[in-house]
Amino acid sequence: MSTTTTTAQSRQLNKWWYAATGFLTLLFGTTAVNVLFNVLGKPMSEEFGWDRSVISNGLSIETILTGVSIVVLGLLVDRYGPSRPSVPMVFAFGGGLMLMAAMPDSQVAFYALCVLIGAGAGALNPVAHATVVSAWFGNRRGLALGVLMAGLGACGVLMPYLANWVLGLAGWRTTFVVIGALCTLIPAAVYSFVTRMPAQHEAERREARAAGRVAGESLFSIAKNYRQFWLLAAAIFLVSSATFGLMSQVVPMTTDKGIGRGTAVVILSVLSLSSVLARLVVGYLLDRVFAPIVGSVIFALCAVGVSLLILPTTTTLLFAGAILVGFALGAEGDMAAYMTSRYFPKHSYARVLGCVYFLYAMGSAFGIFLLGQVYGATGSYAAGALPIVVMVVAGIACLLGMGSYRYSLDHEELGRSDAVTAEARAGGGRIRQGP
Repeated sequence: MSTTTTTAQSRQLNKWWYAATGFLTLLFGTTAVNVLFNVLGKPMSEEFGWDRSVISNGLSIETILTGVSIVVLGLLVDRYGPSRPSVPMVFAFGGGLMLMAAMPDSQVAFYALCVLIGAGAGALNPVAHATVVSAWFGNRRGLALGVLMAGLGACGVLMPYLANWVLGLAGWRTTFVVIGALCTLIPAAVYSFVTRMPAQHEAERREARAAGRVAGESLFSIAKNYRQFWLLAAAIFLVSSATFGLMSQVVPMTTDKGIGRGTAVVILSVLSLSSVLARLVVGYLLDRVFAPIVGSVIFALCAVGVSLLILPTTTTLLFAGAILVGFALGAEGDMAAYMTSRYFPKHSYARVLGCVYFLYAMGSAFGIFLLGQVYGATGSYAAGALPIVVMVVAGIACLLGMGSYRYSLDHEELGRSDAVTAEARAGGGRIRQGP
């Protein structure tokens, strides 16, 4: 597509469409895999006579491949733009889900499909759309990213009901077909017909390719010259270990206190809903307050929530803890996407965010493993409170070490005095808007 055509299409769209349609992609994104394997895992296991560990092993394989595909997509987006690499990955993801409907009694076939789904899952994560939103938005970038990221939480709320409804009507095989088709058609349509970078951004990227290079700095250069890369990656890894580790154990952790399973499930739902609300609230705050301060306050509250959930407390305090942890859970993705745009070059955005999100996923897996090991060794989750709180505090220290923003809202590198001014203004509408 020519630059002229891209410019003409861009003029026809309000830039909020990029956030709204990105929300649609994430609404039918990778969270659907966790839901489907949870909802459909039992009937699948019963039909084939498999141990339930087969399903969980498949989910682990898919999760690992998802992390790899996020990194790969980040590299490809910075080189070829958001749509060209994303559409084939969407078809791999959705096609793998639909092929589950025709799966024979073969664990090898099941694991192979998990590999296929995971290999395409990067396109159903926020990296490509966050790159687009960050390029289009200036002063309201935080809120726009919040709208986008809310799709992740909304998927976790909507998808269980949709999957259960289809399962009740037509069985688990048809459920895979229906959900898989939705996860293919809607994101593919968004990438093909809506998702675009600003014309100037595209021209710079194509000019770099014509010169035999990739626009922006390489990951090696960024890792070598930007201490903020390691600090942000560490902060996200540490806090995701705490939030996802706890989320995976909320129900058994609560019932161990003598509270009914029904109440425990409600507490888990409150945590999930809190994470959806957090994406919008945090996005709004990021446009007005220095991002490391926003993150530090929310993560400090998360440490309080961790203590309320793990240590002996009343039911009311458990709900309060769930809200605080859920808020941190929802804030992490917004923080990572926004801060990447303020500390790293615009043409390196996708590859940096891809690496950060990879560590986000690995942190989630580590947190689940850590709490499982603590419970196995002690017979209680209480001993896990201290290491998780320590990880959150270490994450806060990393954020506070980030220093002033290195790039303005219109993607220009800031000098020392400019960076202090930008930090003071914190994106509050007094800096010229980006493209």
